[in-house]
Amino acid sequence: MKKIFVLSTILITFLGCKKDPALEGNKPKLTFKSVSTEDVPADLKMLTFTFQLQDADGDTESAMFVNDIRFEDETKFDEVFMPALESHKGTKIDAEVVLYVSDLGDDVRMRLRDGRDPDLVPNPDTLQYRVFIVDNAGNSSDTLTLPKVAIHR
Repeated sequence: MKKIFVLSTILITFLGCKKDPALEGNKPKLTFKSVSTEDVPADLKMLTFTFQLQDADGDTESAMFVNDIRFEDETKFDEVFMPALESHKGTKIDAEVVLYVSDLGDDVRMRLRDGRDPDLVPNPDTLQYRVFIVDNAGNSSDTLTLPKVAIHR
């Protein structure tokens, strides 16, 4: 009876310590969670995209790479920095990451309304991004195509 109890305890211990399959391997995992709105009225100046970032070895770089599909250049990705992410280096990362897209201030990297002549742009305009994250070893997350968002001028 004691042998059965010990074996079942050991078996339960091994099953309980099973690795999270989502975090196996070396590449970071980026998952789209939500967008603050898919229809931006003219008076709204900020939009947010929320993601879940997971990295088993914690070596994710402190930048997200973003391609603005409006400009039809699929090879140009802008770096958008994620402050303080490097402080988690070497530890498992499971964090919520927010990408801000805004017309507030000149220091915002991703512009909500892109500065094109409003007479030449349809109203509403459509904004859509492709995003990915890279770790220090060069492993890339999957590239995500975010939902289209209508931007009214």
